[in-house]
Amino acid sequence: MQPVFTLFSIIMLIGAAHGLFLALALVNTREAAVAGRLFIALLTLAFAIDLGHEFLTQSRYLLQVPSLAYVDPIINLAYGPSFYLYTCALIEGDTFRYRHHLWLHYLPLGVAAALCATLPALSADDVAALFYAEAGMVTGERVNSIVLWIAQAAVVSIGAYLFASLRRLLRHARWVRQQFSSIEHVTLNWLRNLLLALSVLYGILLVDGFIAGPLGFDEDMNRLLYLAVVIVIYAMGYLGMRQPAIFTTRTPVATRPDDAVGEMPTQVGSGAPQPEPEPESKYRSSALDTQLSQALSLDLTRHMEQNRPYLESQLTLPQLADQLAISPNYLSQVINEQLQMNFFDFVNGYRVKDAQLMLTGDSADERSILDIAYAAGFNSKSAFYTAFKKRTGVTPSEFRKAARAKEEIAE
Repeated sequence: MQPVFTLFSIIMLIGAAHGLFLALALVNTREAAVAGRLFIALLTLAFAIDLGHEFLTQSRYLLQVPSLAYVDPIINLAYGPSFYLYTCALIEGDTFRYRHHLWLHYLPLGVAAALCATLPALSADDVAALFYAEAGMVTGERVNSIVLWIAQAAVVSIGAYLFASLRRLLRHARWVRQQFSSIEHVTLNWLRNLLLALSVLYGILLVDGFIAGPLGFDEDMNRLLYLAVVIVIYAMGYLGMRQPAIFTTRTPVATRPDDAVGEMPTQVGSGAPQPEPEPESKYRSSALDTQLSQALSLDLTRHMEQNRPYLESQLTLPQLADQLAISPNYLSQVINEQLQMNFFDFVNGYRVKDAQLMLTGDSADERSILDIAYAAGFNSKSAFYTAFKKRTGVTPSEFRKAARAKEEIAE
């Protein structure tokens, strides 16, 4: 069987080469924290190996190196641990610490490799039977069952790690809103987009494995899956060149104070502060009773209205708690229970009220929307528009236009 070059196989080869180059660049860069860059490099390397194997399969070069036939199901077990540990590293930021037990996440990969090592060596005829259905199966049912088991284990592994990664990211996002009044520089948009892309790949994988076969379009779905992997790799490389910081673990998220609300269970990687627990359980052991909580709520409201601390664009929960001479966990509990909102929405509610007054004041026409946003305590126009529309249902421009119309009618 002669090698065959098609546009698809060439795309696979180029994608594999780009992925390998990106993985090496991530390992060798001096700017990224070691743990974070290692995990994203392993993820990229797994992509590159997978694409390289697909190139060998599509070009039929795999017949000349039958020993590589088992690589495809084995390498799939590297995906889940790699992006999960990368998620942990980015979320924990500078507090992330490398531990040798992290490699236990790759234990299934090692077991699968060991199992495949016990299988009989494949011949060109065996590879033709496994991948091209052009010869009889001569390696026996043991090969089929073990390879199938590894492939199924990889699907389960990717799904479980993807769920765990998304869960950690969502809990982190909730914690950020409990600690910061401006979140543009503390959110992990890069990680969110990466996990969404991986979720799309996983969805295609499931369709390819469980739906496409019986319906007869498995080859098309397989090609779509690998083309999507190439797109993800090139997107990672492009974003890495434009924003090198996305591959580091040094996020600007402040370390959670020791007396912050709730203690999180220890996560993989370190004992670093973690996102807060679910609302129904986080105040269970609090010594703050209802009467004191209501009194603190009144003090908080009075402080916000008289001293207007929300005008500080980088105001955080610990800073506001220090101004009130109470602990951050008490302040968080008051805002969550008495006012039924998180810290982010609470502070930005006052900023929106201030902006509304400025948009309808005597000098409203002389000030730009951005000017008013900064004056109210916001640090970007996009954050201002998002918070304003969430609270009022209209944009600042629409609000000012409606206010002018009312004034004209009144006159």
